[in-house]
Amino acid sequence: MPLITAIIPTYNRAGFLRQTIEGLNRQTRPVDETIVWNDGSTDETLSVLRQSGKGLRVFTSENGGKSRALNAAIAEARGDYIWICDDDDIALPEAAATLAGMLDRNPDAGAAGGSYRRFREGGIEQGPGYWPDLSSGAPVRHLLEDIFLFQNAMMVRREVYDRVGPFREDLRRSIDYDMVVRLGVAAPIVVTEAPLFLQRKHDGDRGPAAARHAADQSDAVWKAVDREIFASFRNRIPLSFYEAMFDGDDPSLVRRAALLQRGCVYARRTDWPAALADFMAAAEILPDTAPSGVERAICRRAMAGKHGIAEAMSLETCRGLAGLAGRSAAGAGIAACLRTGLRWRLREALMAHRWLQALAICRLMTALTRPSGEGKAPSAVVERDELPAAAFLKGSPPI
Repeated sequence: MPLITAIIPTYNRAGFLRQTIEGLNRQTRPVDETIVWNDGSTDETLSVLRQSGKGLRVFTSENGGKSRALNAAIAEARGDYIWICDDDDIALPEAAATLAGMLDRNPDAGAAGGSYRRFREGGIEQGPGYWPDLSSGAPVRHLLEDIFLFQNAMMVRREVYDRVGPFREDLRRSIDYDMVVRLGVAAPIVVTEAPLFLQRKHDGDRGPAAARHAADQSDAVWKAVDREIFASFRNRIPLSFYEAMFDGDDPSLVRRAALLQRGCVYARRTDWPAALADFMAAAEILPDTAPSGVERAICRRAMAGKHGIAEAMSLETCRGLAGLAGRSAAGAGIAACLRTGLRWRLREALMAHRWLQALAICRLMTALTRPSGEGKAPSAVVERDELPAAAFLKGSPPI
C-alpha cells in the first residue's frame, strides 16, 4: 500500500496546531509519517509539539514563508502520497482514506481532491465558500476559472510534485492556487464532493513575517496575486490545452471555444486586456456563425468571477467591448452573451442601493449592445468532462 506523508507548515499558530495534529491522528487510514515544519515561530509552538506525543518529524528553520517550508518538507518526505495540512484547519477522520483510495483506484490521476466545511470558534459549520457545478466540464477547467480545491482536501502523488517543480517562494499569497493549476495541467485530478476537512475562519494575520497582512485585506491581496499568477501562465499554458477541453466536427469552432474559454479565465482574473484580446480573436473565427450553446455559457461565466468586474467598466475596456460588438455577427453574439452575464451583477447593485455601480454596469451593457445580425447557426461543439491523456503538459509544466 502506498505510504502517506502529511506535512504541516506552521508559523505562530500554537493555539490551533494541537487540533490539527489531533485530526491527523484520528484518521481511519493511518498516516505513515507526519512532518511538522516550524517556520521560525516565536509563540508556544515548540511546547505544543513536545506535548503532542511521539511520531512527529519536527524541523525548525528561520522564518521564510509557507512556500519555503513546504519545499523543504517535501524534500524530507518519504511517502508516495503527499498530503499538505494547514496549521489552523482540522482533517475529518475519513479524509486520508478517501483521498488515498481515489489515487489507488485511479493510477493515471496525479492528485485527488474533495470538499470542506467552514467554521468559526463557537459557530455553526457552513458549506464551502465556493464550489462549482462539476456535472459538466473537466476539473481543471473549473480550477482555471476559480480555485475550489484546497491543500487540506488534496492528496498528490510525490512523482507529480517532483515533475511540476517547487512552490513559488516569491508569492505573498495564493501559492496553493498557483500549484493546483500546475498540477491540473500536468495530470488529471479526480474529485469528490464529500467534505474532508474543517476550514477555520479567523481574524489572525496572514503571510510570512516579512509580508504580514490582516485578514480583512486578504481579498485585495488575493486579487492582485491571482492576476500576477495567471499572467505567468498566459504563455506557459498553450491554447491547445484549452482546445482539448472541447470536441466537435469543425476544428475552427473548437478553436473559437478555446479562445473564449481562455478569455473567460482572464476576465475572471480581472485581466481584461488579455480577455479582450481572446474575445476579439474568437470573433474573427467563423465571423458569420453565431456562438454555440457551449460558447454562450462560457461568455456568461466570464462576468461571474469572485473578484468582480470593476476593471471591465473602465473607459478603455468599454471601448474595446463596443468594438467587439460591432466586429462581426460572431462578435455581436459574444458581446450579447457577456451582456447577459451582467444582469445579475446589475440586480445585485440595485438591491444594495449601489447606484453609481449600477450606472457603470448599465454603461458597460450599452457598450455590449450592437445589432449585427444573428449569424448562421453554429456547428455542434461539446465540452469534455475528461481531457485526453495527450493534452497534459508532461514534458514542460508551467513553473
